[in-house]
Amino acid sequence: MPTVVHRFARFAVVGVIATATHTGVFAACIELARIEPVTANALAFCVAVLVGYALNRRWTFAAHGGVDARLWRYVLGALAGLAVNSAIMFLATHVMRWSPYVGLALALVIVPPLTFALNQYWVFRPRTSPSGARQ
Repeated sequence: MPTVVHRFARFAVVGVIATATHTGVFAACIELARIEPVTANALAFCVAVLVGYALNRRWTFAAHGGVDARLWRYVLGALAGLAVNSAIMFLATHVMRWSPYVGLALALVIVPPLTFALNQYWVFRPRTSPSGARQ
């Protein structure tokens, strides 16, 4: 069984892939489609969540079974991350009047540790059968 450090390393690799996805979609939205930064950030975050779920489920946490329950927990965790992410973007762009890329950088530093904790200890925690055995 992988240690928490090993899982965090894998989570970080998946995070780099999801972050690249997030950043690419975000840039395309604001630069090409001229979508407002908070909306662009939300769209990019949603695409990155789908990438992250697929990779984390199979590789980071090697979860088997319980796809529906884990998916819903993952979505709820992602929505919590999205709320924090969007609040950061709103504050950066509308309150502080900073570049949306500053908001993106702040969100990319603050949100991943929060979502790792949710994934490690809630979304992908090993299931326990009624007999007490871990599944």
